[in-house]
Amino acid sequence: MRYDQFVTPADHLGVLIVPSAADLQRTLQSPATAAYERVPILDTSLAALRNQLREQLAVRPPAVVVGHQPEFFHPGVFAKTIAAHALARQHGGEAVFLTVDSDLPKTAQLTVPQITSGGVRRVDVAIPGCDPQVAFEFQAPVPREHWLQFFARVGALYEFYGQSLLGAFARGWLGTPATPLSYCDAMATGRTASEAELGLDGVRELRISQICTTPAFRAFAAHLLLNAACVAEYYNAAQVDYRRRHRIRAAGRPVPPLLISPDAIEVPFWVVRRDEPRRRLFVAPRDGSLELRTDNAQIGHLRLDDLAATRQHAEAWPIERAGWQLRPRALTLSCFARFLLADLFIHGIGGARYDEMMEDFARAFFGVAPPPLGCVSATLHLPLPHSHLRWADILAARRDSRDLRHNPQRHVAGLPAPLLAQRTELVRRSQELAAHAPRDHESRRLVFRALRRLNEQMLEIDPWRVAKYDERVQTLEDRWQLDRVALDREYFYALHRQEALAELVKVVQRDLQTPA
Repeated sequence: MRYDQFVTPADHLGVLIVPSAADLQRTLQSPATAAYERVPILDTSLAALRNQLREQLAVRPPAVVVGHQPEFFHPGVFAKTIAAHALARQHGGEAVFLTVDSDLPKTAQLTVPQITSGGVRRVDVAIPGCDPQVAFEFQAPVPREHWLQFFARVGALYEFYGQSLLGAFARGWLGTPATPLSYCDAMATGRTASEAELGLDGVRELRISQICTTPAFRAFAAHLLLNAACVAEYYNAAQVDYRRRHRIRAAGRPVPPLLISPDAIEVPFWVVRRDEPRRRLFVAPRDGSLELRTDNAQIGHLRLDDLAATRQHAEAWPIERAGWQLRPRALTLSCFARFLLADLFIHGIGGARYDEMMEDFARAFFGVAPPPLGCVSATLHLPLPHSHLRWADILAARRDSRDLRHNPQRHVAGLPAPLLAQRTELVRRSQELAAHAPRDHESRRLVFRALRRLNEQMLEIDPWRVAKYDERVQTLEDRWQLDRVALDREYFYALHRQEALAELVKVVQRDLQTPA
């Protein structure tokens, strides 16, 4: 897949599917994982570890996997679930949604559009109990009445609440058995309820926090820790190559490089503990063991012999028993999910772009490519009032406003003939100096100033013309900003009308069908 193929659809109900439906179908018909038998992971193989995890989780192949943080995400992200459901159903497999509950919330508000007399405005509604400094898996449970107030507030602001999927989502959310409500549990039941309304039944949820307790994940992590120097070398080389190919100069994009020092090597994992911020992980060999460190503190040791033996990873590591948990960083997570879980992994646009770096790292470190990647996204607009203004209209208004000041004779009627004649002569003189005396800066400056004074004199004949043109530019720019609010594609998917989401399901399913 080419990087330039990952383009956000501009139009309502626009869908992006890369590669083609035929290529995705072929991928699921004949998974290319035979080579994994020859890839060593500790004292076993990548294939054996993959089979162990899929059997433990009872994942039915072919597995079509998508993933995202447990956020109020937009229809472009939701389109991935639609695609996974469609492809898994066509091939008798299972659609899996990986909930990345190990990440931090990007925001503590849900943005809701509100129609007012002046247009559409954004209103940020606080998400009850949400702490952006705390990973989703550790968010404190919130009393049910707080969530009732939250959904009531959203419904009061949003004019199309009754036609949206939000009612079904809220009923699922509030139907969570426990009280107070765990954020991730409630999000899962809300999402499942909304999917069921659209016929997307049977999408399996797996959480990263749960997967990280499996023997297969511990073995995978141990393999990377034991080979930390090699991991850092290939990881950083892939990062440099990616930045060079795409001419990226901003620091830390697409991800920061791993730090290498004589004392320790950074590995692409977080270590987390409840009620504490997540930390980067470093390792250093120490007399038959690996010392595990954060930026400024030691958290424990793991014996090299124990790390190298797959059977040792059936039980929790000593650092886990001490309250520390290992969590994969973004590209490590994608690498793990594709190699050990998925037959096809479906990313959105951002993830598909970044996974180019992960694939370079994976080929270098493991010696094989991960299972194939698909990219799916979509654009859906809410039924909010907007002006259908084009950017070209604003550019034209700006050109007219600028041209009025430099060429008032084109816009102001009834200008006296002597002023027009004088202007024509000044223009002729300016052109003559530019052609024959370009370095006579003083003469050219005098002509320019005279021409500017004459233009101002002409504009005084119709003093309201400038204000009228500027007002038009400002009006169009204000309208454009209102339209950006109305046409924002990143509103929560359940705010959309159920019929619009049902149509999106049909479009994605249609586009994933291949000709007989």
